[in-house]
Amino acid sequence: MNVMDLPEMLRAPIEAGAADADRLGDIPASLHEALREAGAFRLLTPREYGGTETPLPTTLSVYERFGRIDGSVGLLVWNANFGFIGAMLAETGADRIWKSGAEPVFANSGVPSTAVRVDGGYHVTGHWKIVTGVQRADWLIALGAVSADGHPQLTSSGAPDVRLFAIPTSEIDIHDTWDVTGMRATGSRDAVGDAIFVPAELTASLEAPARIDRSLYRGFIPGLVFAGCSAVTLGVAAHVIEETATLVQSKSAVVGGVVADAARTQYLIAKAQASVEAARLLLLSAAGDLEEAGERGANVTMEQRAAFRAAMTHAADVSRESLVNMYQLAGSAALYRTNTIDRLFRDGMTAAQHANQSAVFMEAAGRVRLGMDPGTPIF
Repeated sequence: MNVMDLPEMLRAPIEAGAADADRLGDIPASLHEALREAGAFRLLTPREYGGTETPLPTTLSVYERFGRIDGSVGLLVWNANFGFIGAMLAETGADRIWKSGAEPVFANSGVPSTAVRVDGGYHVTGHWKIVTGVQRADWLIALGAVSADGHPQLTSSGAPDVRLFAIPTSEIDIHDTWDVTGMRATGSRDAVGDAIFVPAELTASLEAPARIDRSLYRGFIPGLVFAGCSAVTLGVAAHVIEETATLVQSKSAVVGGVVADAARTQYLIAKAQASVEAARLLLLSAAGDLEEAGERGANVTMEQRAAFRAAMTHAADVSRESLVNMYQLAGSAALYRTNTIDRLFRDGMTAAQHANQSAVFMEAAGRVRLGMDPGTPIF
């Protein structure tokens, strides 16, 4: 099976469940199971554990295609694709997650946890906000810096010991806090845990090389995570352009004729199309540079990381501008919930708010370009 075909293969159940999903704040259980069975959650999982080890640019393209169909599903698929943790954990730890033979479902939070080193592992405490898909996940993958006896722990390089912790969702409390207008169907909830014991075999250092030494897992592991939201955001923006281009060809203009007759309409449609497509190609190009470094076994340079981060924030900026312009062209038609443009606008603007696409990362990329330290952790 070609993983690029997954979104189109699942289009029918995604579209069929969209109305209920938006109302319930989560996708239907049947759709979640269809995504899992089809392999949408194992794009980055090692082959040893049933995954497809899909190259990063291809994975981002899959997310973007899901985003074109439904932004909430796109974000959920992205946040569930944390199977690469299997390449990082000790073999005994990975076996604990995959031992049942059933495919585990992950949810991830980048909100920092506190992790205290104790005998045999760590006590992890956190309040993880907006964890997409956590209600149906088996494991929460949490990020945290380690301390012991009240002091931060450092790695052999002198950097803070930042780790990923695999926590069974049965050990956390999930709070229904997702009262929003956009991306309602992501199943995002807050998760809370206090001093949860995580054995050492279920933790992985972000600094240590992956146990499974293949191209996807070499280099800068966080790069496998960061850009998924950008790909989905671009997918939503591309969809709203399609919907608007169709609408304006039949929508009556105040001055007579249809909205599509106006030169301003023609300019804005073409500009949005070119801008979103260029941003998509830039993002895939930057991801390709990271992928190539892994294939060569080379370190991902700070300049490559900066280019990747800049492409992500640029994608959000371009998508946001295109969403606003398309909404304006749609006029009063976009006010109605029965019009697809209404939901796309809400979803797209919500996706563009993701912290991974913040302007602070463009600023950090600028600092790197000027020969400075990015000044941002896990850049």
